Amino acid sequence: MSSNIRIIRICQFCYKEFTAKTTKTKFCSLSCASKSYKRDKKEKLKEVAREEREALKSSRKGFLEKLDFFTIDQAVEYTGFSRRTLYRLNAKSELEIVKNGYRSIIYRSAIEQFLESLNTAGQNKQDPNSFPGIENCYTIGEAQKRFNVSPAALYNMIQSQGIKKYCIGKFVHVAQSDLDLLFNVESHG
Repeated sequence: MSSNIRIIRICQFCYKEFTAKTTKTKFCSLSCASKSYKRDKKEKLKEVAREEREALKSSRKGFLEKLDFFTIDQAVEYTGFSRRTLYRLNAKSELEIVKNGYRSIIYRSAIEQFLESLNTAGQNKQDPNSFPGIENCYTIGEAQKRFNVSPAALYNMIQSQGIKKYCIGKFVHVAQSDLDLLFNVESHG
């Protein structure tokens, strides 16, 4: 005995309405069903490839964790820095690269020491651009009177020394400590 029920469903691939003859029908046509099957199969293959890639990365990372020294390529993979950055750090004497004949070797201890110094330097550093407060600043006019300089001379000194200026309302402020250092004046606490 066949069923004569008709159910309005939405295709799970193209999201169009269609009339289904069974309660288990998911797609409006054979082409939508096959396209959905192909898409699902492709997604599974991508997922398997991603899992394999992650497994290789983690095993490679585990391999690098066991080494006491690295080649440049291994150091790039271990730190995430570029080759150029590693060579630049070596030129600045912040990271030691040892030449062994034609090979360049970086010790793990040197890398970890450099990374540790980066972390501690970032924690101890105070934001140099933070506003010191109006009570700790001179306006440009006050600075001209206090240090007996012309506007152009003060402007040129501030620009050449790279001193930070703060615009508050209609006045431009400069930190007292910066100007006191610039003009060799004892700080007034």
